[in-house]
Amino acid sequence: MFKDRQQKIDVVEKVKLSVGDLRPGMYVCELDRPWLETPFLLQGFELKNDADIQAVTQCCEHVYIDLLRTKIVDVTISAVSAGGFHNPKNAAFGKKDLEAAQATHQQTSDLIKTFVDEIRFGQSPDIQLAKAAVSGCVARVMGNPEAMMFLTRLRSKGANTSQHAFNVCVYSLVIGRLVGLDSNQLENLGTCGLLHDMGMVMIPDHILNKPDSLTAEEASIMRTHTKEGRDILMSGRNLYSGTVDVAYGHHEHLDGTGYPRKLEGHQLNTNCKIVAVVDKYDAITSLRPYRPPKDHLSAVAILNKLALANKIDAKLTTGFVTYLGIYPPGSIVELSSGEVGIVIDSRPEQRLRPQLLLVRDSAKQPTQSFVDLAEKKTDERGRPYRIVSVRSPGDYGIDLAQYCDLIMQAFE
Repeated sequence: MFKDRQQKIDVVEKVKLSVGDLRPGMYVCELDRPWLETPFLLQGFELKNDADIQAVTQCCEHVYIDLLRTKIVDVTISAVSAGGFHNPKNAAFGKKDLEAAQATHQQTSDLIKTFVDEIRFGQSPDIQLAKAAVSGCVARVMGNPEAMMFLTRLRSKGANTSQHAFNVCVYSLVIGRLVGLDSNQLENLGTCGLLHDMGMVMIPDHILNKPDSLTAEEASIMRTHTKEGRDILMSGRNLYSGTVDVAYGHHEHLDGTGYPRKLEGHQLNTNCKIVAVVDKYDAITSLRPYRPPKDHLSAVAILNKLALANKIDAKLTTGFVTYLGIYPPGSIVELSSGEVGIVIDSRPEQRLRPQLLLVRDSAKQPTQSFVDLAEKKTDERGRPYRIVSVRSPGDYGIDLAQYCDLIMQAFE
């Protein structure tokens, strides 16, 4: 049954784009006319710079982009939204949506903190409580995923464990919804995502918080979190066996080079493959003691490479990064004017020109104003007004949590 549902993602490995939406890093695999009618020597090439884009613009009105070979991915794809996954009104999430998402976020975060405390005191976590919390996540993702996705960008100090658990849960549900899982399957998948890293509780703090690269011995200890997580969840009350499988196997690779058992793809269940993809994405975009967080596009490039190397599932990866798009809600972006903003809404028909809350002016000084790039094509000097780069979380001292209230007020 799942194999049939996976075919929904096959259609988005190649996507159609207007030449006006092309960006450096995209890989052109097909034109809107025969290759022999164009000056291009190769039937398939990466757009290296604006000159390459201009050359394509002179010949074509639209082209097709190969997502698996591209460095950035657009999401103007009817197949992803055809199932009603996006807000049916195609509107940004509103105040009530964000408030509901925040309540769910707080509930799951509190639960993870409780579980951590229980485990440290030798008690067994109640898995049924986790499933109850995840049901709220499922409802929010089914109703308005943009609000939940926005909250995955929050990075509160001292809450890395609970935030990572919440993010992996939400991202897993996104993929699960894309491949057509029903509500019960989504609840099970989300529970796996929420509890996948429980074994980290048993790793010594001096290893978890080490600001430098781990030694071989320390890395070996770090890898034991999969076995520790398995043991913790097996001892839990109201055991759900799926959580055990994912906690133990989310670092396995499809080619058999992962850990702890070097399992291959056919030996891993679907939930494990999904969590493996999103766990890596969130780890890449999160602050670590030994490195700053990477931006969204860098994370997408890394996921694409891992998929091509058969480390993680290519179709699941394609579906995930396609849905996220170039500018997911909560992303920090810099404009051609030098201004910096937070992406609020990334509507299907305008994924490359989202709505923003500007929080830094051209001199990188604090400011607060809203702009819709779909409506504002040029700046005050008449120059093209567009996003030129995606910044890493925390750049320019921007704390997303500080702007939640302002964003909610905008949609009252």
